[in-house]
This record gives sequence, structure tokens and C-alpha cells, in this order.
Amino acid sequence: MSKYHIALSFAGEDRDYVDRVANHLRENGVEVFYDKFEETKLWGKDLYTYLTDIYQNRALYTVMFVSEAYKEKLWTNHERKSAQARAFTESQEYILPAMFDEAVEIPGLLKTTGYISLRGLEPEKFGDKIIQKLEDSGVSLQVEEKFSYSSFAKADIDFPLADYPSVSQILTDLKSSNWYTQNPAINKIFQLDLNNLSDDELFVLGRNIYQTACGGENKANDILDNLRREMATIPQAPAEHLINGMFYEVYFDSKGEFRGRNLKSRCLDELLEIQSVEKYSDSISFIKRVLQPYKDQLPIIPNSNPQILIVELDLQKKDPPSIESIVVKGQELLIDTEEDEDSFSNIWKLSFREFSLDTFKETISREWHVPEKQIELRPESGEAIKYSLPKGKTIGYPDSE
Repeated sequence: MSKYHIALSFAGEDRDYVDRVANHLRENGVEVFYDKFEETKLWGKDLYTYLTDIYQNRALYTVMFVSEAYKEKLWTNHERKSAQARAFTESQEYILPAMFDEAVEIPGLLKTTGYISLRGLEPEKFGDKIIQKLEDSGVSLQVEEKFSYSSFAKADIDFPLADYPSVSQILTDLKSSNWYTQNPAINKIFQLDLNNLSDDELFVLGRNIYQTACGGENKANDILDNLRREMATIPQAPAEHLINGMFYEVYFDSKGEFRGRNLKSRCLDELLEIQSVEKYSDSISFIKRVLQPYKDQLPIIPNSNPQILIVELDLQKKDPPSIESIVVKGQELLIDTEEDEDSFSNIWKLSFREFSLDTFKETISREWHVPEKQIELRPESGEAIKYSLPKGKTIGYPDSE
């Protein structure tokens, strides 16, 4: 039977949060017991006996997600008792409590036991704390990399065209900024035997399909608008490399340098449509890993369970109505105009006019590079009220914790 770094014990009511934690752990090389990952193994098992063995013998730690629902459920109590039986025999910590509700008392869990509060803590951030706990205890995590690209593919200004004659003219035409040259070049890509191209060739072709679409070429736009359908016409492996290149082009320039706030995001919404498509989960894991060093500079990063950016608003319906506070991830984004260093953003225009919450959401979606359906305003009023920002205030960029 398998051994695990971490076993997760939780109530079904808390699955949405735990699912994101579990996926983040797995993507970072953690061997995690999470029932959704084990469906075929659990099928037909005597679960009482099997789960006793998991929580008592087969994990370095059990993370216990404590909530009122956790306290009441039959199966969570069984998992808890199995974990506590292990903890009783250990001379070091084994149960790692994570509290959705700090007022809930769990039998056998001492109030003096150190815990992590999940209030306001994003699942991925909590996952990072688990990873740190493992590393501090001497665990060496190794992420299995499915994709690997050369430095001259990641900085495609250096891509040696002469060494790749099958795609050299196509790439030259795609970079021409001329729609009449780009269109036949796009068509030629799908006439190639893609299985015979190298990973680097496919990756760079993906980058250039995306940049051509951002330039407005119709065929490239059609590919992005119907990405799942278009990728279904070619073999899976080439499709993944093309998609990896497209995602990379969003976040990194031709020299392979991170674009910061100035993402090439015109077609990002279309790319993000495949986030939750299981077929492309490896590509989502690829770009998510690549972006880890920059995650605190981005409102969201691609995720197989798409992140929701919560924007908390203080709406004052006085005369005239105004927005007195805008908070994202604990950061106040309503800032003095002179503090605004975001010279290329058009969000400052909201400082000079009245606007509806629909317009507000549309604007921050565009300027923060986040699809509207991944933004949740709190409160999100359906009233047809026009708001304004306080005099001398503008809206900053949510790039820090």
C-alpha cells in the first residue's frame, strides 16, 4: 500500500477549499492522500479498515481541517480517532490542525496544540505552509517535470531558425506583423506532421500563434476562440506543447523576461477557458510552476480549479454614492493619485467619472488581466447606482500580500 507525506481529513462541506490545497500540494511534489485522487483505489475496499490504516500508519502528517461540519460527521470522527491513535504513540507532532472555525472543540485535540487559522488564507498559501512544514522536517520534495524547453525557446528572439528548416519560414512569416503573410503561415502549421517536430519547435510555434492572435489576425483569433475544438484536431502531445507556448507568451517577452503588469493578455480569457479541462491539466500545472516565483505580482495565476479574486468594497450610498474602500487579499487598493505608478493602465479614468459596478468589474478585469467570471465583488449589488471614487483617489494593482 502507498505511503504519503500528507493525509487530508476534512468534511465534505469544506471540499472546495481542500480540493485546491490538494491540487497545489500534488503539483509541488507532495505525495498526498486525498479521496478524490484515490477513487479507483477506494472502489470496493472495506473503507473502515482501509482508512484506519491510512490515517494511523501511512502518512508523515495528517492535516485536520476543523469546522462545525467536521466535528459532526461519522467518517471524519473515524479518521480523527485513527490519527489520534497514531499521535498517541509518536514523540513528535503528527496531527496538524487547520481551523475554519476556531470556536469548534474537537474531542482529544488539546487547546494548546498549535494550529493554522484558515480565515482569509488562500488555499494555495496554506498549501505552501504545509510544504514548508515538510521541508523543515527534512522531506525533500521532487516535482516530476513533464515538459522541458531550451533557453532559446523560452527567449525565442534567440531561436536558431537555420537549425529548424521545417518551421523557419513559418516563424518568420508569423513575426511579420502582416496579416496577409501571417494567415497562410498559420494554416501551414496544421499541415505539418506535428508528431515529427521537436518540443522546442512546437513551443515556439505556440508562442507565435498567440502573439499573432493578439495582433488581430483572423485565423489565429479563430484558433484561440475555439481552442478546445482546434486542439482536438491534432495529437495530444503536440497540442500540449502549443498551449504551453501560448501561455508562456502571455507572461514572458521575447527575451524570456517576465512581463510584470504589462502582460500580453488580449486573448488570455480564451486561454483560461481550458483551466478546468482535465485533458490539459499538465499544461496548467506547467505554467503554474513557471509562474511560482512571480505569483505575488499577479492577481491570479492559471489553476485547474480556477481562482476567484474577491474584491471587497465599502459602498456608501450617500449623495453622491461613492466607493470608500477596495480591498483585495487584505491589501487596500484605493490609493492617493500621486502614488499611482502604473503608467500604462487606463484604470485611472474611473477617478474622473461616475460608473456602475458592472463598468467597475469590466475595467478591473481588463486592467488586472483577470476574466470577469473569476472576479467576485462583495457586495455585488444589482441596483443601477452610479458610484464615484473619493477626490484625489485612484485604484492600485493587487500585486502584493
